[in-house]
Amino acid sequence: MLRVLSFFLSLLPLTLAAQFTRSYASNIRSLQMEVNERSEAPPVLTLGSDDEILFSFDELSHTYHRYTYRLVHCTADWSASELMPIDYLDGFNDRPIDDWQNSENTTQLYTRYQFYLPNEDAAPKVSGNYKVEIYDDEADGSSPVAVFGFAVVEPRVRVEARVSPDTEIDRNATHQQVSFVVDYAGYNISSPVTDVKVRVFQNRRLDNFVEAIKPTYVTSDRLEYVYNKALIFDAGNEYRRFELTDPHRPGMNVERVSFLDPHYHAELYADAPLRSYSNTRDENGRFYTNTLEGYGSAIEADYALVHFRLDAPYRSGGNYYLLGDYWGNLFTDSNILVYDYAEGAYLSSQLMKFGVHNYRYVWLPEGQRKALTATAEGDFFNTENEYLIFVYHREFGARYDKLIAVQQINFSY
Repeated sequence: MLRVLSFFLSLLPLTLAAQFTRSYASNIRSLQMEVNERSEAPPVLTLGSDDEILFSFDELSHTYHRYTYRLVHCTADWSASELMPIDYLDGFNDRPIDDWQNSENTTQLYTRYQFYLPNEDAAPKVSGNYKVEIYDDEADGSSPVAVFGFAVVEPRVRVEARVSPDTEIDRNATHQQVSFVVDYAGYNISSPVTDVKVRVFQNRRLDNFVEAIKPTYVTSDRLEYVYNKALIFDAGNEYRRFELTDPHRPGMNVERVSFLDPHYHAELYADAPLRSYSNTRDENGRFYTNTLEGYGSAIEADYALVHFRLDAPYRSGGNYYLLGDYWGNLFTDSNILVYDYAEGAYLSSQLMKFGVHNYRYVWLPEGQRKALTATAEGDFFNTENEYLIFVYHREFGARYDKLIAVQQINFSY
């Protein structure tokens, strides 16, 4: 049975939610950031370099909207910093997004908006976290309709990192442990234990990130974070994947594609909870727009209602969610799964752009921030995962957190 859920975004409280992407409006979809034409790169610019980020999103109509963007400098925990725009911005805020194109030959009309940072009108001039808030001039203008999050790093220290399945909890079973050393030789940090903040992310997830980590060992020029139980992550499983690139032929893990005015409908093969390692290639939760129609451009990829089904018994005390970059790694009303008693399964219908999509099912217990992968995906030590380590430094008397290192490490067993 096809079941279409509401797309109203009722966002649960979640710290760091603005770090990557977040839509506040049901007509704003497919938010993406691409660094130096590399979709797999983390959203980080190096201060003083030629790096640039392409920001893009779709508005689901052919009606022109005058969107503007505003940069907000943030602290390490993504609240607004004390800096004024003149302190962190070379240029001006509230610039219009002038680069836009209507979709071509699509059943779902949309307009794709995009812009680059830095540009001749706006460029960050200090390191740290940044939010890019998108405003619609035709709305009330008091709240953004979407937010992107990115970071600017000024490399001052060196990070040596590794990931191991041998953890303080178990050996080669269900977890992975991150260990790393911050080498600050040649860079002055007067009180490294209190002045340095570290955050670690797994696959850009916002629910299980680690913060407030204390170093295990401190020397005159090194902070060592080793054998630290706070840095043990559930290993999870490889992301599930489907390919929807042709409205006339089902792609990978798509059972059928049909058209029921006004949308294409893509029914995925039913999923079941996994009890073994899947050993499939994934992109760690990312999605890529793609279509075999026309010239395959971003404005020729259509949208479809994608129907997910998880054949799992009813559980109380929480909810299943779809998790991945397409949903900003958030838990919202738009990506929750609802149990259908007649079907005996959890169902969700998602309006998604044609392309290659990674997703996974996670269980979020009531009142908790961290979701569990074990219930539907399992946790297997040999899962290939991507970890991002951010190192911040707040000097005595300073008004903002410098981002002095970003290290990406991929675990492959």
